[in-house]
Amino acid sequence: MNFGNSWSGGEGVVLAVAHPGHELRLSTWIGRERPLVLVLTTGSRNGSDRTRVAASAALAGALGAEPGPIFGRHLDREVYRWAMEGRSEPFAALAEELADVFLCRRARRVVVDSWQLYNVVHDLWHLTVRAAAAMASRRLGEPIACYDYPVVPQSPGMPAAGPQRLGLRLAPAQVERKLALARAFPGIAGDVAEVLRAGGRAFLAGETLHALRPVSELAPPPGAKPLYESFGEARVAAGLYSDVLRWRHVAPIVERLGAQLEAAVEPA
Repeated sequence: MNFGNSWSGGEGVVLAVAHPGHELRLSTWIGRERPLVLVLTTGSRNGSDRTRVAASAALAGALGAEPGPIFGRHLDREVYRWAMEGRSEPFAALAEELADVFLCRRARRVVVDSWQLYNVVHDLWHLTVRAAAAMASRRLGEPIACYDYPVVPQSPGMPAAGPQRLGLRLAPAQVERKLALARAFPGIAGDVAEVLRAGGRAFLAGETLHALRPVSELAPPPGAKPLYESFGEARVAAGLYSDVLRWRHVAPIVERLGAQLEAAVEPA
């Protein structure tokens, strides 16, 4: 296993993911760092279905990590509705709450889902957590390092990741352990199955953390379409959705969170 630019110890480390099961992407790193784990949604459209959240909490415990105060709080459809309505207030409020969590838990390093223009919940959580880390850093008077990791394999239409800051290359036996973890927690095993279809074992064999790209580079290029728009169009055509979530819905939220972040990093 190659740890690249190795970190030592897990005190003050936070992993913030959008959906239960994302932590399987970094299971070896989690076992080493033992972070506080935060999860935005239940991973279900049914409020009574906590299967994925329970599996995610059990997995965190099995890896020596700790479930945090935000752990499967919102339904996916609730967060999508905020995005469809262009509502920035819930995300701004979450950023404020997260900043308090980071301060209370003495966070020094925060890892979050990357911005990939693949899933809007991943993207907006990415920016919410970044804003929170910036606000907590300002209040603390010293920087909280923030990194991201690829949730899904890179594909055409996705923005490039920032420079790699930590890289773990897993041995075949460690990949097998990751697959065994997925089988042991069937509530979130679908996450690994989806990744295997998209990127194969090679994607599971790498766990990488990256420097964040500037907020000014996050918007899709003119004329480009985020992947979640294409997915939405296909679902509308199939009669599964009634409307397509577009970048124009998301842009006001990105602007609000970006302003929140920039205000936190401006000189006092």
